Amino acid sequence: MTGFERFQQKVKDGILAYLPKEYRGAEVDIIHVRRNNDQKGVAMAIKREGQSTPARIYLEEYYNRFPDWASDKAILQAVAAGYLAEESEMGWKAEMAEAIKDFGSIKGNIRVQVVNRDMNREGLRGCPKKEVEGTDLVAVFQIILYKEGEEHGSVKVTDRMMEGWGIDMESLYGTALENTAAQAPARISSLMYAYSGGEESLAPEEVFSEEQELYVLTNPQRWDGAAAMLYPGLLQSIAEATGSSFYIMPCSVHEVMLAKEGDGRDAWELQSMVIGSNRYELPPQEILSDQVYFYDGREQKLSLATSPEEAQGLTGRIGMLPAGYGGMGTGGMEEEMER
Repeated sequence: MTGFERFQQKVKDGILAYLPKEYRGAEVDIIHVRRNNDQKGVAMAIKREGQSTPARIYLEEYYNRFPDWASDKAILQAVAAGYLAEESEMGWKAEMAEAIKDFGSIKGNIRVQVVNRDMNREGLRGCPKKEVEGTDLVAVFQIILYKEGEEHGSVKVTDRMMEGWGIDMESLYGTALENTAAQAPARISSLMYAYSGGEESLAPEEVFSEEQELYVLTNPQRWDGAAAMLYPGLLQSIAEATGSSFYIMPCSVHEVMLAKEGDGRDAWELQSMVIGSNRYELPPQEILSDQVYFYDGREQKLSLATSPEEAQGLTGRIGMLPAGYGGMGTGGMEEEMER
């Protein structure tokens, strides 16, 4: 039994003692929930008598929060408080479930995400998705939920929702892309500036102004920012303003990096960095792709920089590297900043 499995059992066996008396006799379940890239999260749900839909909280957060020497009391108090807070949201969530049935009321809240097509085959069953031409990515959709004017969660758009709204894929995609570009606009900054905590935002003509520099494309929130590569005309505006074609490195679902063609790096080097980061640095649910993409400004076309077979071979070789290999993690970032 792993440490996390023991933690789950500890919570399941002891949590009711730290909840109000109305929870006595409730049924505690540990459940597995599918997340991005078909990864499974572990959640706890507590069902009281007469309750149809219990709240649930993910346990990984609490397992990672507490060191091994933390007392059971401290752990269970924190989990209990988190669960009660989540349960207090159930009424609001029920209201939101009704609200999303009306397309007119939530039209402005729909945004687009990009995820990996092959890594999400199970999780995207029953969900509308649009292929990103020339890549291994798909655009999917989420509804941002607000509470008291602040973003307070999101739900995935399903085929059933789309059918109920009576709209087609092109209408959904156009609406989501317009909303996303307006509410989470593209932000481009140099790698050095981005990872020093700055909020630099470069114009297209300023990209590739530093020799051998990498540039980060995301949004101000730095959340689901890889979708910025879909914004209408953005990639072409960079190509035209700089007179350059360029590589796009998918760092995570939250950001991508841009590297100028002919600037001292080839597709293999860039892909090695991406695969190394995916294997040794990123949480599995945040991986976007092992592929690197190439945007040809003359052809106005996005494509894979290497074939899937070549990428698979490179993945196998990197998989045999020692565990200390840093990919695009801290060590890799520092090395790039020094170049």
